[in-house]
Amino acid sequence: MTTFSKTIIAAAAVLACACTPKYNEGEVSYKIWEGYENEELPDFSTLGEPTATGTGRGFELLEYTAPEKNHFLAEFTSTLTVPAEKEYTFLLYSDDCSRFIVDGDTLVGMNDCKYSFAGKTLGKGKHKLTVQYLERDGGQGLDLYFYEKGQLPRDYGTQAPEYRIPDFVVPQVTEAHDRYMEWKGDDETVIFPIFTDVHAHTDYRFHHIGYIADASDIWNYDFMLCLGDIGVNLGPSHISKDITNTILTRISDEMKKFPGTFLYVPGNHDWDGGEGTVTSEERFQELFQKPGLEKAGGNLHLTPGKVYHYYDIPEKNFRIILLNSCGTCTLQDKYYVFDDDQVEWFKNLVNETPKEMSILVACHYMPHPNGRWHNTPAPYNLQSNERMMDVLAELKKSHNIIGLFCGDSHFNMHEVDRNVNYFITQGLGFCTEAQLMPGTRRAPYDVEESLCCDVIAIKPAKGEVHTFRIGAGGADFDYEFKY
Repeated sequence: MTTFSKTIIAAAAVLACACTPKYNEGEVSYKIWEGYENEELPDFSTLGEPTATGTGRGFELLEYTAPEKNHFLAEFTSTLTVPAEKEYTFLLYSDDCSRFIVDGDTLVGMNDCKYSFAGKTLGKGKHKLTVQYLERDGGQGLDLYFYEKGQLPRDYGTQAPEYRIPDFVVPQVTEAHDRYMEWKGDDETVIFPIFTDVHAHTDYRFHHIGYIADASDIWNYDFMLCLGDIGVNLGPSHISKDITNTILTRISDEMKKFPGTFLYVPGNHDWDGGEGTVTSEERFQELFQKPGLEKAGGNLHLTPGKVYHYYDIPEKNFRIILLNSCGTCTLQDKYYVFDDDQVEWFKNLVNETPKEMSILVACHYMPHPNGRWHNTPAPYNLQSNERMMDVLAELKKSHNIIGLFCGDSHFNMHEVDRNVNYFITQGLGFCTEAQLMPGTRRAPYDVEESLCCDVIAIKPAKGEVHTFRIGAGGADFDYEFKY
C-alpha cells in the first residue's frame, strides 16, 4: 500500500509579533564575557573588554556560545522599528539569569531560571533593545516574545495551517512498515507508535501526530501512545489561557484522527499553562484519557483524580502501565518525581498482574542516569528515581516486565540495568550533540521534511522487542532487544 485512505526550543530566543515577522530575522550585535563566577547579573557598564564580539541574526544562544559552556555573560543589542504607537507585551524566559532593557529602561530583571513579562507603550520610530544574560551551570535557555497587547503571537493565530499529508510522509511510513513486516513474519505482535516532546508552543509540529494516526491504515496499531511534553508551560502559553487552550484542543484533535485507543501520560512541560490555571490531572483525564474508554472496551483502567493508569490487551497477554513521572507537576514545586502513593499503586498492580502477562511500563521522564542531558546536573529528586529503579529491578525477578519506556531527553537510548530494559524514544524535542550522554544518540531532522517517530513492536510469546524508526535516521535508529 502506498497511500493512506485519509487525505526549544530550549536555547533559542524568539521575538515575535501578531502583525510583524519574527524579530530573529533582524541583525543583533553581541558581546561575550567568559569566566564569570558570580551568581547574579552585574552592571554591564563596569565590565572590561569582552572575550568575543560579533553580529548575528536574532537572539540565538547556540549561534554565539557552545552549549556545554558555563560561567559566561552575554549582551545582545538590536534596533526595533515600530510603525505606530502601541502598547506591547514582552515575555522573557531565561536559564539562568537575564535582564531586558528597552531604550535604557529595564523592564525585566531575573536572577533565577524563570519566566517574566512586562508591558510598555512604544512610540513610532526606532527603539534600542538589549538583553543581558548570565549562564551559571547546567542548561542554557533564553526566550523573548513581543506582541501587541490583547493579541496572541503570530504562531498562535486561531487558524492553524490546513491539515494535509505532506509528500514526505507516505514513503517514510511505508519504508518502516516494510522493515516491520519482514521482522514480524507469522508471529503475533503488540504494535504501537510513541509520540513525545511535541512542544507545540513553537510551531505546527502537532500535525505530526495526525500523520502517524492516519498511518494506522497501514500499520494497524493496537493503540497509540503520547509520552507528554505537549508544551503548554513554555513561551507565551505560560501566561495566556487562550494559547494554552488552543494547544490542548489542537493536540486532542490530532489524537482523534486515530480510530482506536490513544494513551497519554503528562510531561514536565504540560503543567502550569495559562497562568497556572488551565491544566490539572482532572483536565488531562477529560481531554486525553476518558475519550478512549469506550474504544478500549473495558480494558482501559483510569485512576480517579490521577493521571496514572493502565491498559490491557488480554487476548495478547499484554498490559501497559502508564505512570506520572512529574509528581505534583508544577514549575513552582519539584517535578521528575514518582510520589509515594503512586509507587505503592504501581507495586500492587504489578503483583496482581497474572504472571503470564507481559508488562510494559511507560512515563515521560527516564529515571536511569543516562537519561539526563550531559550538561545538566542530577535532577532534584534523584532519590525518587533510584527508588523507582529499585522497584523495577525487584518486580522483574517475579514478573514478565518488558521494561520502562520514556521520552523527555530528546535522544535515543537503550540500556539494561539489573535485567530491566530502559528505552528512550527521541521524539520531536531539541538538543545538541554536546548534550548527549555516552550510549545515547539522536538523528537530525527538519519537521517540514521528515517524521521522527518510533513504532514499538513486541512479540509477547517470544519475549522480543523491535523498534522501527519512521523518518529521521531510518533503519539506523531501529533497536532490538529481549526481555
